[in-house]
Amino acid sequence: MRIALRTGGGRGVYELAGTQGAYKASDLFNRKLFYELTPDLVIPGRARADQRQGKPRIKLDDQKITTHLYRLIAGILLLPKPKREFRNTGGDVLVSFENYSITAIKIDLSSVSTDKAIVRPTDILLANHDGLEQRIRFVDRMSRILVLWEIAGETDSELGALLQAHRDCVYASKVDFKAVERSAKTLLDHFGTVHDPLKRIEASMGLLADIEEEDSKPIIIGSAFGLDDDNMPQLARIENLKRWRQVSIRGSAAAQFRSKVRAVYNDTCLFTGQRLPKMEITASAGVDAAHILPWSSHNINSVTNGLCINKQCHWALDSGVIRLSYDSPARQYMIDIPEPVKTEATKCGFDLKEYEAIEGPIPKNRLPDSQKLWPSPEYLQTFNKIMFEE
Repeated sequence: MRIALRTGGGRGVYELAGTQGAYKASDLFNRKLFYELTPDLVIPGRARADQRQGKPRIKLDDQKITTHLYRLIAGILLLPKPKREFRNTGGDVLVSFENYSITAIKIDLSSVSTDKAIVRPTDILLANHDGLEQRIRFVDRMSRILVLWEIAGETDSELGALLQAHRDCVYASKVDFKAVERSAKTLLDHFGTVHDPLKRIEASMGLLADIEEEDSKPIIIGSAFGLDDDNMPQLARIENLKRWRQVSIRGSAAAQFRSKVRAVYNDTCLFTGQRLPKMEITASAGVDAAHILPWSSHNINSVTNGLCINKQCHWALDSGVIRLSYDSPARQYMIDIPEPVKTEATKCGFDLKEYEAIEGPIPKNRLPDSQKLWPSPEYLQTFNKIMFEE
């Protein structure tokens, strides 16, 4: 499913099209739209899709503090302001202030109820009238913004203050979409540029200067922005959470997080008890420093938001094959295989023996010596609520 710019005549209009599993675009008509920016940040869109002039168009409820999703996304992701009038864009530099259009936003349905629908942007297509196109994966770009917000809170500089102000606009109890846009424009003006400022901001905040935007090459719209998606919202939600957890934190913050997590666990897998440090003859250790929750509002670089687990267990956790939870009365971490996984494994002959062997309570001697560094029960609860709808 996607929200696409219909460019014929005038300024152009944004329409909802396609399917998500059994849902059609028309199933969202007259429902309030909410936008899921991260698995724990959902904001009201103050908009709804309805049938106008025979087309499923997006209509705003309150134009005083609301803009269309394409402008909100640009403001949150610190992209220069896009233009709806596609025919008035062009030039050799695609991402430039009011000189490109967001021509499509691929979305997944997070949930649908009788009066509202929560949608999450997954991919964004930028284009101009001279034929330049670029795809941006929302999760990749948003994760970079989250890291900047976190670092900004630890600095005392003009740029840090501007980034904190930008974050406050997005997290406001009643988000003013136009205030988000103004905040993003202030950051562009800080660098005196009309082009994409993200790399300059990252460099100025001490992140690696060699960060490259992914998938910047021109693409064919049909290959990445098909109207239909066979995945039901539940599976799409799990896939989205997996992408969030697998996003790498960039720069020195990433190295510090990995180093701290592996150190407090002594390179030992929390789930199996195997100690798998890096050897002189191997390129890496056999354990990963995995995030529970990877977004900034949950202390993205905190050891309590990390798990030291082997690569096979990392895959199983990301895929929902195994579940880690905290039993508060027993003060015990527990591993189990969800019943739907057992049922499906029986159907297809998936071998669960290795995971069945680790089900049950985790021995406390596998946890960090300091209880303050143990995995956060709150983070685990939030993760499981999103992953398994608990």
